[in-house]
Amino acid sequence: MNPIFLLADRDSAANQWLRENPLVLSGVITVFGIVFLFLGISGLKSGKVTDKYGNEIEGAWAKFLSIFYLVFAALAFGAATYIALFGAW
Repeated sequence: MNPIFLLADRDSAANQWLRENPLVLSGVITVFGIVFLFLGISGLKSGKVTDKYGNEIEGAWAKFLSIFYLVFAALAFGAATYIALFGAW
């Protein structure tokens, strides 16, 4: 069976464990938020962003991507806080 279907199953063992331990899921999402925060701040400071192929992007597009990273960091921190306080689902 495909592992992605195991995560999609609400009653799988992994999802039951995450429901019982929401701080683990919150911690993983917080790590993603920290990475996005670092990428956003470093992109705004340097004015350069590297894409997944290693090409450097400069100018307005780099500023847009940096702000995009910062928005996703804020969303990740918000989701992590919500899951830590109220549980996963």
